[in-house]
Amino acid sequence: MKTQVYTWRLSSERKAALEEIARKQNRAVSELLEEAVNQWLSGQSDSENEEALQQRLRRAAAPAIGGIAGGDPERAEQSAARLRAKLADLKRKRG
Repeated sequence: MKTQVYTWRLSSERKAALEEIARKQNRAVSELLEEAVNQWLSGQSDSENEEALQQRLRRAAAPAIGGIAGGDPERAEQSAARLRAKLADLKRKRG
């Protein structure tokens, strides 16, 4: 049983929109507000869980950051030319 009352101000446009939706769905405005609050609160716990996950992933990845050596710093820029050269070699070998 609901026993608590909470009051806040909102624009007349928002109030009209809520009342219109409630009327179309044959529901009370309070039901819509409770549903909206429940969804928002559920999303907050999901956000907190996501933040905790991100922090855990950052901690796990931290030791490897800066520790991966790629070798050739111009590899990406030269990849198209290297691929063309390899394809040309294959074409010559086949004949």
